[in-house]
Formats: sequence, C-alpha cells, structure tokens
Amino acid sequence: MKDLLSEDLFNELFIGKDFVFLMKKVGDDYQYIRLNKAARDLLSHEAIGKMLSTLPLSRENISVIQENYNQAITKHSQVDYVDYAYYQSEVRKYETSVRPFEYNEENYVLAITKEILYDRSIEDKFLFLRSMFDHAFFSTVILSADGAIYEVNSSFTEDFALDTETVKQQLFVDLPIVPKEEVENIQKYLQKAAMGENIGEKLIKLHTLDKKERVYLISLSPVMQGDNSLAIFLLMKDCTQFTEQKAELRSKSHGLEVFKAALNSAASIAVLDSNANILEVNDLFLNATGFKAEELIGQSYKLIEPRYNTEVLIQIIRKTLQAGKVWRGELCYRTKFHADLWVEAAIVPLKDEFGKTEQYLSINYDITDKKRMLTELKNIERTFRLITENTNDLIVITNEDGIIIYASPSYQIFLGYENVELQGQFYSTIVDEQSKNSWQTFLNNYSGQTETQFELLLRAKDGTPVWTEGNVTVVHDPKREKVSQIMMVSREITHRKERENDLLYLAYHDTLTQLPNRRFLQKEFPKLLAEAQERNECLAMLYIDGDDFKHVNDQYGHDTGDDFIRKFGQVLITAVRNHDLVIRMGGDEFIVVLTGLTRDEKKRDTQMMDIINRIRNELKKGWTIERHHFAPTASIGIAYYPDHAQTLNELLELADQALYKAKEFGKNNYYITDN
Repeated sequence: MKDLLSEDLFNELFIGKDFVFLMKKVGDDYQYIRLNKAARDLLSHEAIGKMLSTLPLSRENISVIQENYNQAITKHSQVDYVDYAYYQSEVRKYETSVRPFEYNEENYVLAITKEILYDRSIEDKFLFLRSMFDHAFFSTVILSADGAIYEVNSSFTEDFALDTETVKQQLFVDLPIVPKEEVENIQKYLQKAAMGENIGEKLIKLHTLDKKERVYLISLSPVMQGDNSLAIFLLMKDCTQFTEQKAELRSKSHGLEVFKAALNSAASIAVLDSNANILEVNDLFLNATGFKAEELIGQSYKLIEPRYNTEVLIQIIRKTLQAGKVWRGELCYRTKFHADLWVEAAIVPLKDEFGKTEQYLSINYDITDKKRMLTELKNIERTFRLITENTNDLIVITNEDGIIIYASPSYQIFLGYENVELQGQFYSTIVDEQSKNSWQTFLNNYSGQTETQFELLLRAKDGTPVWTEGNVTVVHDPKREKVSQIMMVSREITHRKERENDLLYLAYHDTLTQLPNRRFLQKEFPKLLAEAQERNECLAMLYIDGDDFKHVNDQYGHDTGDDFIRKFGQVLITAVRNHDLVIRMGGDEFIVVLTGLTRDEKKRDTQMMDIINRIRNELKKGWTIERHHFAPTASIGIAYYPDHAQTLNELLELADQALYKAKEFGKNNYYITDN
C-alpha cells in the first residue's frame, strides 16, 4: 500500500476540512493506514497503524462504522450513511461515503466524512434546550447509551458538590453519590432507556459526599438516531424535603393529601417572545393553570399575571432580564378559575448568536401546598447546610503519587496543620512510621480499585498520634491511564484504638502478674520456631513450679499469695535473658522459653545450667512481703526442640512430665526429658 499511495501524496489529494480515512480490513476489524490532516487533528497521528476497535470511541459508533464498511466491501460499491456525535457540548451531524477496493488481494476502504451544518431552526432549538439544561432547577445529566456521563448542569454539581470535569466520562453508577443498593435499579433504567424506552417518575435514593441520604424522582429520555440510542437525558428532582416531612404530615388529617400533591408535582414550562406573549407551554403548565393550549398560545403572559405581584417586583424582573440575567423567585399565578397558583420560578433570557434576547423561558415549580411549611423547611435547610459545611470528617484529595491537592479544615482541628502547610506535600509526611507501609502499599496497588477502607496512624503537628479510619475513593482518568485522583474521607478513632489495644493486651496477658499468658505463647511460638529453624538453633521449654506455694497461701492469705506470685514472676524475668520468654500458666506454674541455644549438646548443657543457676540464685535472694521474708525454691521440667518434640503442645506435655519427675527427687530439682 505504501507503493500505491504515499503519505505525502495522500495528504496532497485530500486537502480540506473533510475527514479522510484509508482503512485496511484485518479480520473483523479495520486498521488505520492513512489519515489526512483533518483526520489526524481529530484522532492524532498516533492512530495510524492502530485498529478501529482500540480507539476511545463508543461501542455504538464503532458498530455503525464497521457495519457500513462491511456492507461496502460485500456489495463492492459505495455506501453512504449519516451519523451524529455529541462533542464538546454540541450535537454534530456527519455524512460519510465509503468506497471499497482491493490491493494485493486485500480489502481496503476509503472513507470520506463531511460535517453537515444544521439550519437556523435546529440551532435555535438547540440553544433553547441548552439554556433550559443549564438553568433548570433540577439536576440534569446527559449520558451515553452505556451510562457514561457526557454533561451535567450547574444544579447537579451544586446539589452533590461534585466537579464537572471530574465526573465527565465516569459511569453514573460509579459516582460516590450512588449507594450500592441502588446500582441495580439505576442500571435497569439506563438499559431500558438505551433501548429507546422513556422512563418516568422513578424514585431512587442517593447520597451526598458526606453520606447524607437524599431522595430523587428521576426520568430518563433516550435521544434516538434511527433505531439506536445516541444519548440519554436524565432529569432528577430532589424530593428529600418532602420525604422528611412525611412523618409529620401523616399526623395531620390533611397532611397526607398535601404530601401526595407535593410529591407528584413537577415543573411547568412556558416559552415567551420578547414582548412576553406566550409561544409554547407544556402539559403540566396547562394542568396547573386549567387553560387549554389554544387559550394561551399567542396571548400575553398578563393573562395569568398574579394579583399579589407588586409593580416593584415586576420592575425588578424586567430589569434583571433586560440585563441578560436569570431571574429567580416566587410568583403567584392566577389560574383559569381565578385560583392562586404559587410557584418557584426561573425566567431565563434566551439569546441569539449575537447576544440579543429573543425569547424567555419560564420554568415553574408548584409550591402551593408547601407554602405553609416554608418557614420550617428553610430552618431545616439552614441546619443541613451548617452540618455539611462544618463536618468533623478529615477529607483529603491527592494525586496518584500521594501529593496533597486539598485538605479540609478538620486537619487543622485534629492535627494542627493549615491547608497551606499540607498542599503540595506528600500525604506520607503526616503518616506515622507504623502506618507508612500500609499507605505506600495502597499507592502501589490501587490501579483498578475504586473504593478502599483502612486505618492509618497520623502524627499531629505537635507529634501527638492520631488514629483515623478512612474510606478511599480512586477516580481514574479514562483518557490518561496513569493519571488518577485519590479522595479519602476519614474519621478520628484514637480513643477506639486505645480501647482496642487495652482489650488486646488483656487478652494476651495475665491480669495478676502482667506477664504473657498461654494464648500469647500459642500466638508467638510459631515465630520462635521459624527463627530457630532458619538459624539452626535449639529451643528449650522450661516448666517451672514454685515449691510450697500452697503453704504461703494457707499461712499468709491470698493477698500475700498474690504478691508472692508477682515477685516470683519478676525474679524469672530478671534471671533469664532479654530474648527469652516468660509465661504464667496459672497458680504458681510458669513457662520459660529459652531461645538461641546451640544444638551442640555439651555447650547447650552449659548454657542451660547457667540459666538454671541464675534462677536459683535469684530465688535464693528472696523478697519481703509485709515484713515476711520469702526465699522459695522451684522445680523445673525441661524439653528441647528439636531433640524431644517438634510442636508446642508436644513440648509442653514433655516439659510437664519432666516437672513431675523432678519433684520425685525432692524440692529445688530439675529434670530434662529423656531422648
């Protein structure tokens, strides 16, 4: 193909704004062979040599392209088709001619794509829809057929405190505002909408970033291209406040009907010309006012002008709209039957390409039934905002390397760091050494993850340790594989960790002597055994029983007996080496695990006698309890690893048996298990 048509010749032949692609059929796919300048600017020069299926196009676009390319090759004739694309907040229409040919017994196609400009009426309609989308009271989202986010309006970003650019191209169900229990329902609605079905008035529950539950009434409308769905229009109406009032309204005789009316209400829309004459209204507007369409179209908006709207208010509205701004506020309309209709209204000036206002869009939300609750609802809203803006959660956003992009004011409250001190620093600089490995392990392995939870020990500015429990959300950039942002929402759990550590200590230590107990021995022994195997060393299990301890209890009482046991344990700790382990089994029975012993029997016997003599000498020194001096003796049973046994239970059993044999010889004796 290079001999047939060089890149320079290809570019000379196809100069202009049209996109020209020379494609080679490879199996069921197509490979980019040549691109003219316009096509390279669209896809980048790196697309040459790549397969169609590997480019970041939607499955619908790839399917349409492959279908028409295959048809042209099969028919051996030119195929023309039209498609649409949603690009940079615009809907664009394209016409493509596909011409097949063969070269060296391989199939090729030459595809020439031209953009078709819309006429004026379509542009005006798009301008109207764009303005309605941007300024609608309700959260509005435009999705791909796969459920990925194309666009969100300002109401959506304000409702959920999400960044517009961050959420684009994410799957809607992957947003942190979607609870797990709602994912299946939302996916089902999206699938139906992608098949061309209109989905209306479905209640779902969502979460704000601080996990506050909110209830939404949603509708999904497909944007169709032939039999295929080009996009999905998602409209979300916040019903949270009505839901929160449900319990109170039920207690009142008329409350349930008011709640139903409020819940089932929706926005009514009217389009006016520059002289405030009605051009178009929707069904909900007609239902709300009681008029028929022919009674309103062409009439002045004054037909329904409210009786309570003062001249001052009218002048404010006119001045705002003449300045090209959106007016928002409450109005009271007059229905056909002269009843009052209270609405929250947004009047939006619609401008032409020269910035001149041609029409006005009036979006009205019926609040007649909630007027009586307005004061209480405002109080609830103020309280809600106060809570969300003053959360105690520690919120941090870092890049993929763990460098802090944002830290919430809570970091100053709990750790003493101001935001300017943290921004641009590695998050690991405030992580304690004990938790740095966990944090670094997460940074090294978060690829493919979306949500993670773990505990970290942080260090405050003054060095105070602060335990936190965090939920981590990873936001991946769909276009740049190695670029991500990490958001962690943490809570301070220092007191809880202290309680856990206290409980853990009690679980593994004797309450009387504070020495490790049998459970601690069972947990730690595998490590001691592994070290002995690795170093080719010997372990010794000493089972020690104090002689005549019962006599102490009987003669001096249990309090003195308890002090005696504590002193006995301290003597054992003093007598053995730092790396040896002293365990209290119960009563006056103790276990001493000697580590680092040689496997040479003669040298080991010397090591053993040295330790036994130290134990005896320390006991012989004795101690005084309430003016009574004690200098006890002890019987000792000994078993070796690996000479006598390989497991903890076997060594304990043999050492216990050796202890009884030692006692047979009298007090203050020891006995080593027979080989």
